[in-house]
Amino acid sequence: MSVWKPLSLAQHFEAPDDFVGCFGWLCGYSADAEFLDDAVERFTRQTRNQRAYGGRIALALMLDPGNPNVSLMDAPGVLHLPIKDPVHKPFALLHAKVALLGFRHIKDARDWQLRLLVSTGNWTRATLEDSLDLVWRSDLSSKDLHASDDAVRRGCADIKAAWEMLDWLRRYFDTRVLAAVPRERNDTESGSASRLFENWATQASREAAGTPPRYFDNRKRSLLEQLPAMIERTGATVARNYLAMGSGFYESSAIPNAIPSVLSDIVNTLRESGDKRLLTRSPTIDVFVNPEGCQAVADSVQAMNAARWTVRKAGQPGYFGQNAQRVLHAKFIFSANERQNSNTCNSAWVYLGSGNLTGPGFAHKMARNGGNLEAGVVFAPDPLYWKLGEDIPPEQVLTHALPIQREDDFNHKPNGLVAGGDMPEREPDFVAAPVAWLFWHEEDHAGWLQAPDHVLEPFDVLDEAGKVCQRDATGGIIWSGRQPRQVQIRWTAGGQTRHSSVPILDQFGRIAATTLPAIDPEEAWGQLANFPMPPDDEDLPPTSDFEPSAHLNQPPGTTSSSAQYPVRQMMQLIENIAAKQTAVSQADWSTWCTRLEQSLIQAAGNAVIKAFSDLAINPLSPLWQPPFRPDFAETADTPDGRRYEDVLRRVEANWKVAGLDSIGARQ
Repeated sequence: MSVWKPLSLAQHFEAPDDFVGCFGWLCGYSADAEFLDDAVERFTRQTRNQRAYGGRIALALMLDPGNPNVSLMDAPGVLHLPIKDPVHKPFALLHAKVALLGFRHIKDARDWQLRLLVSTGNWTRATLEDSLDLVWRSDLSSKDLHASDDAVRRGCADIKAAWEMLDWLRRYFDTRVLAAVPRERNDTESGSASRLFENWATQASREAAGTPPRYFDNRKRSLLEQLPAMIERTGATVARNYLAMGSGFYESSAIPNAIPSVLSDIVNTLRESGDKRLLTRSPTIDVFVNPEGCQAVADSVQAMNAARWTVRKAGQPGYFGQNAQRVLHAKFIFSANERQNSNTCNSAWVYLGSGNLTGPGFAHKMARNGGNLEAGVVFAPDPLYWKLGEDIPPEQVLTHALPIQREDDFNHKPNGLVAGGDMPEREPDFVAAPVAWLFWHEEDHAGWLQAPDHVLEPFDVLDEAGKVCQRDATGGIIWSGRQPRQVQIRWTAGGQTRHSSVPILDQFGRIAATTLPAIDPEEAWGQLANFPMPPDDEDLPPTSDFEPSAHLNQPPGTTSSSAQYPVRQMMQLIENIAAKQTAVSQADWSTWCTRLEQSLIQAAGNAVIKAFSDLAINPLSPLWQPPFRPDFAETADTPDGRRYEDVLRRVEANWKVAGLDSIGARQ
């Protein structure tokens, strides 16, 4: 019999069956590439190579500015956004750890799911391997909205509250890359995906119908001030006789031999919550700590014992292994009624979130000086039991659900605790540069970079040797070598020289993407056949820009196997495209047009296309006809029709078949 184990934080990014990740927003204190690359692969169901080739942003990440840049090269598909102004941000630390993820059905983008994650742990490998952390999750589907009940409205309210915070937060970060569009185009796959996500979040928010959420943050009031009302929303306003508090960090200083003020404030708040006391006068109170680092708690054991509180080391759930010694990082409060004749945690509620049980984390509202941005949830857990018993699922046992144990304590060994260090301070590391991305242009086998319009601050682009790239008379930045995925730039701000990497945007709107190889018509169809899924991994070039595909060195016009029967091969491609695109949903049309243009332009110069050019025939001409197009894009009278016709014009120009006879015109 297998041992039950909860999902890891990364596993909560896994797409549901028949769905794939479309777009999502995350915020947090810290993250690393190892965790994010794992999470985004689970989210998109795409390998690292597929994500690098597609160049689509799947997750937008906002972190405290002290976290170094997580590059798109190290976690393709994850865009780490730099903060605009680290000095005048409205919080001391960005500490809230929230993810709102959007998934779409593999066949129809109108069928979607949203997932809200509220974590106590950072988006790092250490969370998976070293720490004791918790995560709360809520899922909602588009189908749920058709049968709205209290549970659905509560889920919608949570999403609404979380999205309002994330939407507010992103104004402080440089989001220009998400709006980047190549010239002559009006959209990218990344932009289309982010708009789909926002539409889903808006739909869900409308269904909240005034229902109070379980999710809350401290932008306007501290988590502590809001706690009683959040508990009352769980449905039971009785006084409980057991309280457990745990935190990765506690206050760093306190009055000698006195209970840390935030812990005592929590207890007093619960005891004196107006007419509805939420804690009895003589409850059992446990405080869970890291023995090697519990700050002021280390010097407060005697004071806590005098108040009949008990200090305990965090519990190590058995599913981590018999000798596991993970470090408590979770921030939680648990309260329930305990009865001698019952194994049930009666009237239980749980707080978990980012806020440590400190002033900046729990007792203060967000402020530039002294108040972090924090977020959490308060909820009534499913039936929860104090200990294992017959027919009780392990996930419903308190010591499995939370890092709680009630066997060992420090009542008679106060010297067994060490204060340890405080939470380390960090200087701003990742700050917005004058330019958020650069365009790549290529003509006659020569390439150059171009900054977007309206970039006012000066900056230099550095080549691979660290030397400043020269500019031509039009402002183009001369680049020697193949198209890079990102480049280093240098600028001056506040009298300091800064460096950062910025991604490259290609003509198809791909961001920090690998080089596109030359392909033949059969391979072009191979890239289109799986739409909206990406091309198969084995059909793609290597991730590294310095490992060229076998096709890249094939000169234009080289005969391939498909060129032996050019008319048949081309007609098969056109028929396949028509059959595919007439079944594409309107929600996917913009993305389809981008994929179609990219795949066909990759085939330019192939012998099959040259054969039609030699015959002075335009092989794409059938694709202009209404029967080859979906109803919503049959003519240029609709935006979708105009987008499609713009694609055909650009491909015809690239293939050098524009203005040639249509197929069948000479009959």
